[in-house]
Amino acid sequence: MNAPHHPKLQAALTECALHASVLQEAAAALPPRFDAADAAAVTAELRRSLDQAAYRFMKLQDSLGEKVLPGLLAATLDPLPPEAPFAQRLQRLERLGALPSVEAWRLLREVRNALAHDYPDQPAIQAAAWNRLRAAIGELLAVWRAAQAFSAKI
Repeated sequence: MNAPHHPKLQAALTECALHASVLQEAAAALPPRFDAADAAAVTAELRRSLDQAAYRFMKLQDSLGEKVLPGLLAATLDPLPPEAPFAQRLQRLERLGALPSVEAWRLLREVRNALAHDYPDQPAIQAAAWNRLRAAIGELLAVWRAAQAFSAKI
């Protein structure tokens, strides 16, 4: 990508790179699986790692969805009109190879929205949410890598 021609997109990519890096660090500190007992007796260290992972997951997905993906689409030779629905934009990005899967993006959005809720009195639900986050981190990082690779081609 020719950065001087797309400074807003370049800034968004730089922002996402930071979120992705910190998200990977936080994910490395998480156990591979959670159960209700983990949620009922969460340590301060695990809480910090979970909070960091959830925060960076949300920030990375928001930045991708609000800045990078629209910027990639605008930088192509065949952008959609501004009034095009977001679903149509995602489909175009999938066809172009900038987004691995529209369905995966939708599922990641569900995980992101679920992270806004906390269930301290329901450890089984909390553990399930953490497991879903843990599984979704790799998917979100794959979306980030695809967008990053696509940006290098435009």
